[in-house]
Amino acid sequence: MAEVVRGVMGLGLALGVCALPAAAQSMALPASDPVGIARGGAQVAYGYSLEAAATNPSLLASLKEKGGFYLAGGLEMASFQESLESDLKSRFSTDRNRAIGAFGFATRMASGWTLGLKVDEPYLRHGKLPDDAPSRYLGDAIDLSARRMEIQAAWALNPNISVGFGVGVARLSFESSSVMRLNVPNDPRVPASGTNAVNGLVEQRVGQSGNKVVPSYSLGARWALSPRWTLGFAHQSGLKGEPSLKAGLRDAALGAYANDGLSAPPLGTNARVATMLAGSQASAGQGNLELPSQTTFGVRHRLNPMVTWEADLRWTSASLQTPAFASIQTPSGTVSAPWELPRGKSHLGVFLSAEVEMGKFWTLRGGLSLDQRSVQENATEPLLGGSRTAAFSAGLGRKMWGGELNLGFQYRQSEDLDTSRLNGVWSSAGYRPVGTRQRLEGMGHIMALGYKKTF
Repeated sequence: MAEVVRGVMGLGLALGVCALPAAAQSMALPASDPVGIARGGAQVAYGYSLEAAATNPSLLASLKEKGGFYLAGGLEMASFQESLESDLKSRFSTDRNRAIGAFGFATRMASGWTLGLKVDEPYLRHGKLPDDAPSRYLGDAIDLSARRMEIQAAWALNPNISVGFGVGVARLSFESSSVMRLNVPNDPRVPASGTNAVNGLVEQRVGQSGNKVVPSYSLGARWALSPRWTLGFAHQSGLKGEPSLKAGLRDAALGAYANDGLSAPPLGTNARVATMLAGSQASAGQGNLELPSQTTFGVRHRLNPMVTWEADLRWTSASLQTPAFASIQTPSGTVSAPWELPRGKSHLGVFLSAEVEMGKFWTLRGGLSLDQRSVQENATEPLLGGSRTAAFSAGLGRKMWGGELNLGFQYRQSEDLDTSRLNGVWSSAGYRPVGTRQRLEGMGHIMALGYKKTF
């Protein structure tokens, strides 16, 4: 028992020390089920685990039982904030919670051949900034998700080596909005000109939403070097498609201003605003929604009959892209956002997990993940995030009702980032940055409860 305690304490100390240099919140979820969440996503070589087969389909061939299933549901909570140095105020995001779910099934068709099915959510990002957020002109809300379903198959080439693949579809959903200011001429029904001067501005939110079903696939391999050591490999495809976006003006006008963008508007501006908005139309932005692929190598070690740990190294591709923001067609011309969300960059991540079997009924799990930034530092902004990432996970399982009830929890915290790029003013001459310093912060939680039964 002393050896077990020393092993757990040593691994926990190593995880804590590794966590010190970085912290941030990632768009990619570690898993949608409680076991994968509790392991922090580090399970690509975790044989004898139906939940791990969602990451690496070749692990289906290693299952001890003929078949089984799991069903899970949970909640993902995320928020971010902006703190402007000039007014010492912090603006917190809303629209923080999303339900998540997962399902897995496997059945052995013949000796060495197993079929499976998985349903999960690999990517999720959402949040809405308040109306007075300093960066609202560069985008003020996002709601991005991917829900994936794949049929899986695995073959055991021999007792120690197996390969597998999965094919299916993913439903991509995307919604974004930004705040713009529109010039309001004396006669808002016709274009502004030398004889129809601009005499005020109106601030208006415009948004878009849509979805797209795209193909998805996964590949995997497992090699048991010995009863204690296992190597694993998995590749999850990227997801790419152009959503059928529909755009529109969101909410009422947020306010009217004089031509300098700061003073009170001239008398009669509100009436002219109503006339101009009635003759304006929103147009959806163009471009693909593209979410990156992930390639993972992992090693699992069974330290003793009670303690198992795994370390994974994951490469995420640079294929992160979102459609352009919606624009507004007014009688005086098209008004577009002065900024588009950044593209991604390829990066590496390290994932560690540990699992301790406490007797016949209880299992304890823990995990840590560290990820490099997914966008360039000079392009980081609050909606997509993309800073360096750290996440800490814990969970437990209890054998009951002829199966196993599992609980998983992960805590994620955003790296504090100081920037002078995101604050600006918008006058009748257009948008211009002012370079005021502000700090970006964020945090998040994932929790899930699930039940697994084998037969």
